[in-house]
Amino acid sequence: MVHNATLIALLSVGLASCGSKTTEGEAGTGGVPAVTDGGAQGSGGETSSGGNAGTAGRSGSGGATGTGGTGGGTVTGGVTAASGTSGSGGVTSPGGVTSSGGASSGGATSFGGTSVSGGATSVGGRTSPGGATGRGGVTARGGTTSAAGAAGRGGADATGGETGSGTGGASGAAGQPDAGTPPACPTSSTIGVGDNRATLQHGGRSRSYLVYVPRSVDSDTAVPLVLDFHGSGGTSTQQESSSGWREKAEKEGFIVVYPDGVGKAWNVGNCCGEALSGNVDDVGFTRAVIEAVSKAACIDPKRIYATGMSNGAGFVHRLACEAADVIAAVAAASADLVTDPCTPARPISELSVRGLDDTMVAYEGGNTGSTGWYSPGAKGTLELWKEIDQCTGSPDTSRQYCETYAPCSAGVEVTLCSLPSTGHDTYHNAVSFSVPDVAWEMFQRQPMP
Repeated sequence: MVHNATLIALLSVGLASCGSKTTEGEAGTGGVPAVTDGGAQGSGGETSSGGNAGTAGRSGSGGATGTGGTGGGTVTGGVTAASGTSGSGGVTSPGGVTSSGGASSGGATSFGGTSVSGGATSVGGRTSPGGATGRGGVTARGGTTSAAGAAGRGGADATGGETGSGTGGASGAAGQPDAGTPPACPTSSTIGVGDNRATLQHGGRSRSYLVYVPRSVDSDTAVPLVLDFHGSGGTSTQQESSSGWREKAEKEGFIVVYPDGVGKAWNVGNCCGEALSGNVDDVGFTRAVIEAVSKAACIDPKRIYATGMSNGAGFVHRLACEAADVIAAVAAASADLVTDPCTPARPISELSVRGLDDTMVAYEGGNTGSTGWYSPGAKGTLELWKEIDQCTGSPDTSRQYCETYAPCSAGVEVTLCSLPSTGHDTYHNAVSFSVPDVAWEMFQRQPMP
């Protein structure tokens, strides 16, 4: 009887224990990955630990979150593991040659045509850990990583079969971009001090350009970039020797690029040569040059400017109309705005320098050039840019020969400098007027917003 009574008592306790349902503590929700403007993805927030669920008389396991598989597997608890860490995207030297060390996991394409494995496209030449994509050649810095939700406390040790309940931590707030962070530089520069000749493939053609890096440039500091376009029949080396921008770069500490046009000309829209007849995409080529140079050197994406002479100046006007998303401001010497329609992505500052005695591209405008193409003239170009940039009021006079409308829409400015006793070559004028000096003053006032 005693033995049977003991057995019955033990069975009763066991049945009571089975009747109490044991549940696992819920896994806390991880913090939401921070996303910054510019494509950089912050690392995901940490996963909070789930509440410990009690079982009969002792703490039950809270359902620990499993680790995600390589490449971003989903972990239990609803949080996706961060994708495999991307390695550096590989610095691409001008001309599209990819330097070693660029393989990253996940399948990105490195600029210059060579595909590397990697989680994100390397635009700035260096992919930050986590596969973030930088803009315009500079890797954006991710926003502050959101904090994971606080871990929920597990249920208390249950007695008599009660089940402890745990509450998962709340989701952390998304990180915010750090607006004051300077652009990141490539891990190593592939261009040296002085002249650097480079090529790249664009539009089925091998295109060349010359990059000048002054001794005053610090490879670890983001610097402005000025693109200087030669006139019809000119070359990059000829433009470098005549425009004065190389000397200005040495003094002020910025990089200059001198691109070469197809058939020594640029496609302005109604001029010139093989570039026009072949409908060459010179705007696309310019974007490719900016991207390549930004991967090879430390370039400030908010301070990229374009200038040029004659046919090159006409093309600079076109860049202002069609590439204002990457070009901060332009300065055109000895050519008018003929791009029609001209619809910039935003208001953009423009400076024109014209010779009053120019017979090649007449100051007054009209049909000109060997093909008789139409030009609106210096004053006509000024009026067009005033309308495009919504300038009002009266102009201010500076340096004796320049009239400037400012501020126009979004704080930009429009200027015309009319040089007396000067023909088509405004670089070498009769009044000791320095085109690079005046243009650089405006460039410094007008970075990309």
